[in-house]
Amino acid sequence: MRGVIVPLVTPFNGDYSIDVSALEEHLEFLQKVGVHGIFINATTGEFTSLSIEERKFLAERGRELVNASFYLVGTASSSTSEVVELTRHAQDIGADYAIIAPPYYCPLNDDALFAHYSTVAEKTDIPIILYNIPSCANPLSVPLIKRLALEYSNIAGVKETIDSVNHVRDVILDVKGEREDFRVFTGLDQHFLNTLVLGGDGGIMACANFAPEVHLALWKAFQEKRFEEAFQHARKLARLSRVYDIASSFGSAIKLAMSLRGFSIKPVLRPPYVMDGEDVKEEIRKLLTGVLG
Repeated sequence: MRGVIVPLVTPFNGDYSIDVSALEEHLEFLQKVGVHGIFINATTGEFTSLSIEERKFLAERGRELVNASFYLVGTASSSTSEVVELTRHAQDIGADYAIIAPPYYCPLNDDALFAHYSTVAEKTDIPIILYNIPSCANPLSVPLIKRLALEYSNIAGVKETIDSVNHVRDVILDVKGEREDFRVFTGLDQHFLNTLVLGGDGGIMACANFAPEVHLALWKAFQEKRFEEAFQHARKLARLSRVYDIASSFGSAIKLAMSLRGFSIKPVLRPPYVMDGEDVKEEIRKLLTGVLG
């Protein structure tokens, strides 16, 4: 698995129920444009606002619909036993990968995090992508990632949603350097190109929900060594990533951008998240017009 992976939004109706038809439409669109992977129950998908039953339902429905891309399911929780349950479910329905962010709320040291991931790796067979997102959960250090990668063959890679080129560099050199098949993805649109330059494998980036053509064009140009063109697309992504600075949350930023670009997904977030108002929507409109025309 390499390339452009989309951390999918979860579409909701006005009563906060899951909008299944919008989900189906969006998955069809993303596969038609040629993204390399679909990641359901992601941070962008508001997984912390979903019940266990809803997360399983989305994972199952996504598995039925995704046939042209790699299929990844988020199985994070603050409970190790719940992570095992969700990861086994992802394995049983035929997902290609499980993505697991560290436990949140409770601060844990590297030994506790190693025990957490070890338990999941030993109780399941599905390939696991670690998810380093220190703004929301316990951070994964480079030594910890390396220890897990070298100890467990089914720990297959890491998504790095961290604003540190040096950290990503060290993961690529120190972990991928010793285990060539270990995949390293950025979770930040603005770091897509430099992650590829350093030797990473792609990106799992939320703006690809509404502008996957930019991410795919950058990937293609880089693979074909048309670097000046890749630079141009990277500059677009750098500007697009400012959508996160305008909005109050990832979910609000992406769903407002999607509504402005004509997607049928409603600008509805589940509480406790709240949608930003018209002033923020107008700022996002100006940003999108300036970058995408």
